[in-house]
Amino acid sequence: MIEANQYIFNELAYFVEVSNIDIVIDEQKKRYIETDSEEKEWLKKLKIINQKYQILPNFATASFEYGGNDYFVAIGSQEYLETNQEVIQFTELNAGIITALLFEFKISVARKASPYDIADKIFYPSQKERIGYDFSTVRDLFEPIFVYKIPENSPFLNLDYITLIRISGFYVKNSQLVSLNFSSNTLNEFEKLFIEGSKNIPYENLLLSLVSVSWKYSFLDIYRCIERLFPISELEDLHTKLNIQDSLLNFADDIESYIGWKPKENEALNKLIKDSPNSARQILRQVKADINNVEEGNLGNFVYKIRNSIVHFRPAIKQIQFNDNNWDMLIHSSLLVIEHWYDKYEQQLADNNFDNDN
Repeated sequence: MIEANQYIFNELAYFVEVSNIDIVIDEQKKRYIETDSEEKEWLKKLKIINQKYQILPNFATASFEYGGNDYFVAIGSQEYLETNQEVIQFTELNAGIITALLFEFKISVARKASPYDIADKIFYPSQKERIGYDFSTVRDLFEPIFVYKIPENSPFLNLDYITLIRISGFYVKNSQLVSLNFSSNTLNEFEKLFIEGSKNIPYENLLLSLVSVSWKYSFLDIYRCIERLFPISELEDLHTKLNIQDSLLNFADDIESYIGWKPKENEALNKLIKDSPNSARQILRQVKADINNVEEGNLGNFVYKIRNSIVHFRPAIKQIQFNDNNWDMLIHSSLLVIEHWYDKYEQQLADNNFDNDN
């Protein structure tokens, strides 16, 4: 408790000192956030589950446990999220929570904070040796923090690292943090995957796609989720025929590691899209018709050319010009492909070391 308060007021003092506003700070004073008995319990017994996960330069998430309940933390969001109470429930802050989280997550002083305002509210000369402050006064000087309880019937129980990424994606989708002009259908498909999708989906790529400020890089992160399946689909029959006991994913990783085999990307992509749901292929046909003025032809090759136009920069590779609607439809269809195939391979990918770190 002492260390937490020291950190908080040292951060405020440093912010004022480096601002060169000629304010003298008496560092001998003992400053602290006032807490009652219940708030002290929060401060002492709150246990961090996941440390701060930085998603955007000014937005991060984290999680903690207290009293047998898990809590999701949004750091940097400018307003609290109003959403389905069965998923996450807004929780009022108190002095214990604020003191603990400011310290544990090393939350920064607000970028727009005024050093004069901090000096006036915190470091104004006082005759007291020990000075207590209301938590709301201190809270407003740091980056915004919002806390949400995870209810018993939430799809985001047991906030391990992957679940933190999934709930972060759900939060972003329902917040003002999405920059690209996604359609409601595409946003809803993102949300569906974050809530119901296979545990083996590379959720960090989905999240990075959702917060991207560029359509092409948003698509590229979605493509990487599909790309992860290339060796899986190509080796599925061999894995079954040889009756390999290890997971299909580990078998594919071993094949690449020991003999250097890799699937041909365009062929693997063709196979996946060819056997994907008609809803996904129909959207791709519409995009293809809009770009190439023809629906017929290989959809996998069409998607692969788009990928190459982003990744490679050679004269022989044509740079494709899409409008917002083209990109949105392309990403929507790709999300449907991801949903289908990761569900199909749920059992084959079970009990593996797929850590979503791409």
